[in-house]
Amino acid sequence: MEEWRVIDFGKIGIRYMMAINEAILKNDCGNTLFFWAPTKSIILGYFQKAEIELNLERCKDYTIVRRTSGGGIAFSDDLGRQINYGVVGTIDDTLFPLDVVDSYHQICGVLIDTLREYGLNADFRPINDVVVDGRKISGNAQTRWGGKLLQHGTLLLDFDIREMLRISSIPLEKISDKQIASIEEGMTWVDKELALKLDMDEVKGVIRRKFEERFGVKLVDSKLCESEEAMAQRLLPKYESDEWNYRL
Repeated sequence: MEEWRVIDFGKIGIRYMMAINEAILKNDCGNTLFFWAPTKSIILGYFQKAEIELNLERCKDYTIVRRTSGGGIAFSDDLGRQINYGVVGTIDDTLFPLDVVDSYHQICGVLIDTLREYGLNADFRPINDVVVDGRKISGNAQTRWGGKLLQHGTLLLDFDIREMLRISSIPLEKISDKQIASIEEGMTWVDKELALKLDMDEVKGVIRRKFEERFGVKLVDSKLCESEEAMAQRLLPKYESDEWNYRL
């Protein structure tokens, strides 16, 4: 059975983690599944602009960073109840399909299999969401480089909708209980669905097992190779710069 790397970075600064994402993609150190727990942060999609999406005055205690993939904001609050993952692999039109939606579906299938293990009615919603009974529980984004893909995303175990709205560009006086309820109708999270608080390491363990089953591989605990670590250090100044993060 083919062996793939799995790396758990634990709690880590989000700007360094975005540099690591890019470094894993742009080095040839093997197909990789990885996890991280972000510090309090806001990750912008590549094409977004902070001053349009956010009220920057209210975001002063958040670390803001731009990622290389598209899509919308990934918001990490003080609850610390999100599982963040990344997958890097060679596009082979089988395990990692050339078609973008098919590749999203394949990788998101790991999260769907995990949620179904807990009895939740999880499914894929094109192009890049995982839903439970039609409500979004996982957002995902992807970029490609040199015949490989990087997909990363988050699985919500808990979520603070009020805080997400507070730091957004929506005026506070327009954030009503009715609007919050409306957003809640379109989103959900694991703790809410199960009415209990799952252990995050346990859930990550199920994700690992489902990944092995879906991809037919054995995951081996590993770490960054030297070339990845060196590139991540070289890339870090970019992810720490206002020019990159705010598109100045």
